[in-house]
Amino acid sequence: MATPYVPVPMPIGNSASSFTTNRNQRSSSFGSVSTSSNSSKGQLEDSNTGNFKQTNVQDRMDSTSSVCGSPLIRTKFTGTDSSIEYSARPRDTEEQHPDTVNWEDRPSTPTILGYEVMEERAKFTVYKILVKKTPEESWVVFRRYTDFSRLNDKLKEMFPGFRLALPPKRWFKDNYNADFLEDRQLGLQAFLQNLVAHKDIANCLAVREFLCLDDPPGPFDSLEESRAFCETLEETNYHLQRELLEKQKEVESLKKLLGEKQLHIDALENRMRANNKAHFNSREARSAAAVAAIADIEVAQLAYSVEDD
Repeated sequence: MATPYVPVPMPIGNSASSFTTNRNQRSSSFGSVSTSSNSSKGQLEDSNTGNFKQTNVQDRMDSTSSVCGSPLIRTKFTGTDSSIEYSARPRDTEEQHPDTVNWEDRPSTPTILGYEVMEERAKFTVYKILVKKTPEESWVVFRRYTDFSRLNDKLKEMFPGFRLALPPKRWFKDNYNADFLEDRQLGLQAFLQNLVAHKDIANCLAVREFLCLDDPPGPFDSLEESRAFCETLEETNYHLQRELLEKQKEVESLKKLLGEKQLHIDALENRMRANNKAHFNSREARSAAAVAAIADIEVAQLAYSVEDD
């Protein structure tokens, strides 16, 4: 049985949108478990010689910038969001490669959502990677550390002057320690950020196969992708229900406030009616008194006239 999935909090987009129908043309990228479960037979998780901490991407990039003219990378993690900054590419590089893919065509930085230790066969760890091709199109792929390592080896052959900061292997200590896995996840995230920051590397065939950019996986291509799709739906449903509950609380609060305002309006109207009624009664009383006074004057005048006669 698999141990519980360890996620990194992050809003997830629509992972089930727009995928192609011809699944036979997609090659299984470096033995990924997202396309074949045979990659786990007889293979144990790679190890390294100590806990790996977050890679200093800028130092690594500075040491190779004179060779390949790659952009200066500054990686930043803030809460659940990660961002990457890079300097503009030299003009001579663009002039030397006019037929390269447009810089805007490179994918946004893939995000490692978490990891999971698999135990059904040989024990190993897979990393769940969210790939966003456009704001509306995204999908999830599963990759082992060995997949990252093979990709790095291929990129070394294709781009000998460029070195990506891949977390080292661990040989003797526990590869499934939670702190070690979290440190490795941060290192792999920095590796992906450096990878997509370089235009030529981001658009090479090895990277496109690794991220399934040309043939995105569907939600039911494998058991892992089906489960990822269901988890995404469950998480989306949870967030929608939570948002609905907050909206309902807001509506109830507004209804209560509206009721209080209505009571205040009713009280003011009653007070105005009482004041108007009192004013009307006072005016009628003054009118009656004036009529009585006039009548008394007329009676007095009449009596005086009679006495004179």
